[in-house]
Amino acid sequence: MRLIIAEKPSVAQAVAGVLGGARKADGYIDCLSLKTRVTWCFGHLLEQAKPEDYVGGRVDSKHLPVIPDRWQLQPRDGGAGKQVKVIRDLLKDTTEVVNAGDADREGQLLVDEVLLYLGWRGKTSRLWLSSLDDESVRRALATVKSNDGMRPLYESALARQRADWLMGMNCSIALSRNLQAVGVQGAWSVGRVQTPTLALLVDRKREIDHFKPRDHYQVEAALDGDTRALWQIPEDLLMDELLLDKAAAEAVAKAVQGQKTAVEKFTRKTGERAAPLPYTLGALQKAASSRLGLSAKDTLAAAQELYEAKVATYPRTDCPYLPMEMHGAAAGILKAIGGEGIAGLDPARKHAAWNTGKVEAHHGLIPTGQNPDAASLSANAKRVFDLIRESYIRLFMPPEKFEAREAIFVFSSGERFRAAARIVLEPGWTKLGALDEGEGESAEANGKLPILAEGQVLTCSAAQILSKRTAPPKPYTDGTLIAAMTGVHRLVTDPKLKARLKETSGLGTEATRASMIEVLITREYAERRKKEIHPTDRGVQLIDMLRKVAPELADPGYTALQEDALADLAAGRAALAEFMRAQADAAREFSRALLEGKLTDAQMVMHACPACDGARCAALRSKAGNNYHRCIDCHAAFGDDGGKPGKRFEDKAAGDAVAERKAAAPAAAGPQCPSCKKPTFKNETKTGKAYYRCGGCKGASWPDRGNDKKLGNKWEPMK
Repeated sequence: MRLIIAEKPSVAQAVAGVLGGARKADGYIDCLSLKTRVTWCFGHLLEQAKPEDYVGGRVDSKHLPVIPDRWQLQPRDGGAGKQVKVIRDLLKDTTEVVNAGDADREGQLLVDEVLLYLGWRGKTSRLWLSSLDDESVRRALATVKSNDGMRPLYESALARQRADWLMGMNCSIALSRNLQAVGVQGAWSVGRVQTPTLALLVDRKREIDHFKPRDHYQVEAALDGDTRALWQIPEDLLMDELLLDKAAAEAVAKAVQGQKTAVEKFTRKTGERAAPLPYTLGALQKAASSRLGLSAKDTLAAAQELYEAKVATYPRTDCPYLPMEMHGAAAGILKAIGGEGIAGLDPARKHAAWNTGKVEAHHGLIPTGQNPDAASLSANAKRVFDLIRESYIRLFMPPEKFEAREAIFVFSSGERFRAAARIVLEPGWTKLGALDEGEGESAEANGKLPILAEGQVLTCSAAQILSKRTAPPKPYTDGTLIAAMTGVHRLVTDPKLKARLKETSGLGTEATRASMIEVLITREYAERRKKEIHPTDRGVQLIDMLRKVAPELADPGYTALQEDALADLAAGRAALAEFMRAQADAAREFSRALLEGKLTDAQMVMHACPACDGARCAALRSKAGNNYHRCIDCHAAFGDDGGKPGKRFEDKAAGDAVAERKAAAPAAAGPQCPSCKKPTFKNETKTGKAYYRCGGCKGASWPDRGNDKKLGNKWEPMK
């Protein structure tokens, strides 16, 4: 009996549909005629155990860093445990397992980790699916390989998972404990990818806030033949490549007005511009942000919907190239997506995108040839498919042909001017649809420049001063932030670090960047304002604190090097043990720095704790204005005795102890508010009855009678 384990139910259905003879069962699909069963995960069924599971309770400062000797996995909340049991029972009479996780490192990990968790030791193969149309599934089933060859990919995903846990858990707890010690309540979150992404937003905000506009000038000469030429400003007059001296521009304009000029040099060059390569996920997210106004998250969701509807290939790709063996299907795909009848379209054309040698784990995002009109697609999926369709059709259209002209003019007074133009001879692929962001025409595309001869004399009929003002950088959008995360090396100023980074060095992966943006927004470190993404005051505060004591945590270049190391693991060029040793050492260093460093200007009086003999018993004040003391490490609370810890609250009357604890403890987080989507906080009425208050709209609700983790009847908002 063969058991195929897919990443999600939709993929399992696609595989079972191709196998044939499928019969639905509880948690799996039976294809008995082929002695095959197909089951599925729901993404990651398992998760890493929490730090408190390793230390046997609440994690205190003394426990940090928590570095497991033996890593523990456990089923996620919800239906994950049930599906793990389904897979466990199916394995009992299985002779071969086929890992059919998505074609990336996370897909490799999430199936492999279930098999390891359940103690599977039998034969394991790998099914690599780049698209879910029937023909692609048949081809993949015919080329199933041993799962052993995917070990480096699994180790890369495992290293990423454990590194995220070590950094995220330890640093978040250390930061929160330090701040709690000086009276800053609440939980703070630090992430290996999340935090340097936030740093990009904070740095852009600072650039905008501190930007000082500067006026600068240029001189434009109107010459015979409707030619417009710009002054070639001498370098000694430029500051930061700008002419700031208006008087210099006025003097030149006056000197050339009405004067004759000779053509010193004239050149003509023809060229071609091929259509852009197919989309990667990042390029698609950037185009969808610019042209459709979609967030990175919504674009990924739409692309995933297209994949599961079998009309587009696997979306989480970082490779724009296509294997040559797929070129033979071009005519059929073009017909299916309505490409027939477009002038110049040639299904036999072989764009540079068709290059098997450059295809890595995935290939560019393209249509599969299934009729998209037959699929029930959401509005966003249809719009995103139009981008993918347009991108594919462009590959089979002629290149754009153009002529570039340039002329250098010299006046008798010595001033040199330049004119340039780019004249489109044949539009080729550019006549199809809009251009993606970054593919726009150059400033010279609409210029006019007749054919001239060297030595030819023209007259300057007018010279005008062009007054300009520098503009601040633009806030990030989903598309431009994804682009910044993808090519971090462009933003790194440290020459040594820049030299170590690759051109492809980035934060996260194609599959995770959209989710990182959403995490920042959910945790209120960033916010959307229409299409723009801005850091919140809380986000700025977090980055400023980290840069005081552990600046590497907020350094995009530092994390990009880790991503390069993970890529080396996936390629078999590095060892998992060595990578994890480095991560453990970093967790020790950073958690100590965050725990002991001075993060804010706040001061707190500390005394020896009578309960645990520690030195971190903090002097606090309750909401009622009473002084008391609480140990940051053992959490014992004491009354005030002349400014020092006195009688322990537990020794006082029960009512007083409860009141003191209630005054000192932060409100417990509750369900999300249905009105403003902000978190609610658990409180009690004077009679001790529990209710939830929203921190955003201030609305209050009783708990649901059937489930105290849900909100029930709502009160009127606070005035």
